[in-house]
Amino acid sequence: MNIWIIGCGKFGSRAAALLLRSRPDARITVVDPDPARIAPWRDRVEVVEEDGIAFMTRHLKTAPAPDWIIPSAPVHVACHWIMNNAVAVFLETVPVPEGCLAALPNPFRGEDGAVYVSFADFQCPEDCPEPKGRCTVTGQPREEDMVTLFEKLHRTGFPSLVVHSRLLYPGVGGYRPKALWEMKGRIEKMDGPFLLGTACRCHGVLHALKASPVDRFG
Repeated sequence: MNIWIIGCGKFGSRAAALLLRSRPDARITVVDPDPARIAPWRDRVEVVEEDGIAFMTRHLKTAPAPDWIIPSAPVHVACHWIMNNAVAVFLETVPVPEGCLAALPNPFRGEDGAVYVSFADFQCPEDCPEPKGRCTVTGQPREEDMVTLFEKLHRTGFPSLVVHSRLLYPGVGGYRPKALWEMKGRIEKMDGPFLLGTACRCHGVLHALKASPVDRFG
């Protein structure tokens, strides 16, 4: 198994440690531009001192692709990779509409136009198993997950596309490259504003983008 960990802060380091214990036969690549963050992993996994999006842009086009990508950098990895690699369409960020925020739990605006959302208004346990239908901490029912809420944002008038982050280990999620390639293909056919989110059952990050076909510019 080949796994890329994009970003090696708290969550990326925890993912690397879990993988080393549970999958000692896996090929693990940790990518982070900060030499201090990747220093503890030298001689334990393959380390790359580079911006994660730049690394993905260079290597995700060639085989063999990783089996899983674990996005743990402090940016919306899927969104930035697609914006850097989409062809036949020009993509730019626009503000996420207030009407979308009103439909989501505990939203807050971050940098570069991102909106972060979570069902929790507290710090979740690192090893949350993301149970279906209820919160690990409170035990309260959760009728819909964040992926579903993101998909329903189309009701606000914006097409809503979602990359689903799958649980690999308690507290560690990721997606297969195929999910990014398929999403890039869908977005390359877009025209006008739309929403792009990445979400697991409990948390998510959302951007609003505007697509303009390149042939429109002559």
